[in-house]
Amino acid sequence: MKKFFKLFIFAFLVMLIAMPAFCAQKKISEDIKSMLINKLDDSSLVIYKDNQTKTYKEHGLEPLLIYLEENNFKDSYVFDKIVGRAAALLYVYGDADYVYADTISKPAIEILKKNHIKYEAKNVVEEIQNKSKTGLCPFEELTKNITNPVQAYGLIYKKVHPDTSIVYFTPEITSSSLVNIYKTLGKDLKGNVAVKLHSGEPGGHNFLQPEFIKDLVTYLNGTIVECNTAYEGRRNTTEKHREAIKEHGFDKIAKVDIMDSDGQMELPVPEGKQIKVNYVGSHLKNYDSMLVLSHFKGHQMGGFGGALKNMSIGIASSYGKAYIHGAGKPEDLWTCEQDKFLESMADADKSVMDYMKGNITFINVMSRMSVDCDCNNNPAEPEIADIGILASDDPVALDQACVDLVYQSKDPGKASLIQRMESRHGIHTVEAAADLGVGTRKYKIIKLK
Repeated sequence: MKKFFKLFIFAFLVMLIAMPAFCAQKKISEDIKSMLINKLDDSSLVIYKDNQTKTYKEHGLEPLLIYLEENNFKDSYVFDKIVGRAAALLYVYGDADYVYADTISKPAIEILKKNHIKYEAKNVVEEIQNKSKTGLCPFEELTKNITNPVQAYGLIYKKVHPDTSIVYFTPEITSSSLVNIYKTLGKDLKGNVAVKLHSGEPGGHNFLQPEFIKDLVTYLNGTIVECNTAYEGRRNTTEKHREAIKEHGFDKIAKVDIMDSDGQMELPVPEGKQIKVNYVGSHLKNYDSMLVLSHFKGHQMGGFGGALKNMSIGIASSYGKAYIHGAGKPEDLWTCEQDKFLESMADADKSVMDYMKGNITFINVMSRMSVDCDCNNNPAEPEIADIGILASDDPVALDQACVDLVYQSKDPGKASLIQRMESRHGIHTVEAAADLGVGTRKYKIIKLK
């Protein structure tokens, strides 16, 4: 009897746990379904959930994007006029259960089937064409080789909102998530790929560790690149820098290049706010594309260090670093007016972006965020909890998003990092870079699934 009672309790508990899954989407009657389909006569999209109906009259994919801003399609009945490949990927992204379409394409059907989304359709076509019937709809063309729904959402959102940059985000800080977020960017870095990171001043321990970045660097078949520092320490000469890199283990995972070991080259900044030329390591010319892989943290002089600092100070030669810090006067390295220094970093960013001609992308890792830079050999211990990994083709949007996430953190330990950023007016680098057209401060964060 006891055994039977235990089995009964176990079965009852299993039923309670499973019940939400069985009851989540209540089946609607054919009459309600017909009524909702009829609403497509004067609407582009109809969503029925929890006995509530929402209708949209916007054209194209805009109503789907509007709905996805604050909702998903889970446990909903969705009725759409036209469902092509792009819309199907959005339904996968939004966890749809059921989709009805007046017209659906065969590629869309394949995507819905593969992702176990039930569908019904009035008409099935080979593809969704553009208005002039001369080729694919622009959104179908945009997503024709895309299988990742998160990436598809980013591409579609960007096309509809061209003034907004996409920033992908994952709270998971692992080697695999680092590779995944790069792949989600959809950026195919070709040829000889440079991976610009901070090698870390010996004594420090917050820099991105070799084992963490190894899989991504290997995936890119990349070369880790750095430049010598402008201050005394163990990275201010090529010989000492190579020893530091060896000590930290970067040479064990990939080729490493000190880009200013053979001198420097000039990049013009004709529209620069403070400097009209940027001095970078001469080996930059040997690379066809670049990933700027940055550890987001505080900084003693810049307030914070992220993509913009790694691309400006990081790619600058030893002399170029002093030149930026002094706003064109290397002798003012330690005494330059703060905003002039920050604007000089933005100028340097502009020169590198122009030089790379789009063959560059950016990842920021928000872990072990000390108030001190990785150039410090005895940094303060981090007080704020790790946040995650962010990636974008826009370094301005990326750094702005990281700054905003620090402010939005619920961890009281954020106070010291915020104080460091504000006391150095760190956001001014972002402001100046945006003003120079390096990127935009307007962004949309899309979380990886």
